[in-house]
Amino acid sequence: MTEIRGTERTDQRTVSPAVGSMGDVVDLEHVARFVGAPELVEIDDLTSQDRRQLPEYWLHALSGDRAWRVAEVLKRWDDFGRPIMSDTYKTISASLVDVALLKSRREWFLLYRMTAAGGGDMYYLGGRPVTDDEDVPAAWHHFPVSLTRFYTHLHNGWYDIAGRTVGPLPLGEMFRIDAFEWGILDGLAPDEYPEPSRCVATFHSGGGGYLCLYVDGDAVRGVVWSSDEAPYLVDYSTYLDIWTNVGLGA
Repeated sequence: MTEIRGTERTDQRTVSPAVGSMGDVVDLEHVARFVGAPELVEIDDLTSQDRRQLPEYWLHALSGDRAWRVAEVLKRWDDFGRPIMSDTYKTISASLVDVALLKSRREWFLLYRMTAAGGGDMYYLGGRPVTDDEDVPAAWHHFPVSLTRFYTHLHNGWYDIAGRTVGPLPLGEMFRIDAFEWGILDGLAPDEYPEPSRCVATFHSGGGGYLCLYVDGDAVRGVVWSSDEAPYLVDYSTYLDIWTNVGLGA
């Protein structure tokens, strides 16, 4: 099967590392390999229109020094990330170095800089939380409550910048599994795998694997869907936490 979500290379222009109130050096040249036209924006440089586009908790968290920014973002994760990804929360708490405001082609993000297990930096992006006036996929109404709260109070997608993987996908990048053909199903009887039209991919492993929500009436379960092994049912929240935490190097 053709790979659906590969690493997107963007503008390769030279970008100088950014230094300032965002803490130590942010390697913006590295970030620009994966994020289109990235721009780090200081909170004091925001216009009134910019501020109206950003959630209040972002403005609050970004209003202080590095220690303040880290502490305030972790408080938010404690409230809305830990309930569905407890081990991931512990890893972020131990590895988060700084958080910065980033703009990419008219979109706003929080840029997380964390220390990788090998000692280098790794960067994750968190999108603006989902608001009441946004379009949402049909599966949204079947999300577990803790997942909905993650998207509405923390981030609409949170992922490694390299390939937009190993983290919850933005709502706009989720897709129904039956949108593509899966050769792995050849030779399997229909009762040997979950109905593809009821499976929504919410997480990309970075390889050929996806963690999906399987909506079966009022019941919602997890499914691991892969291009090289038959799909199987799992506990969704458990696998979301494990896969995200593994992506962080835990």
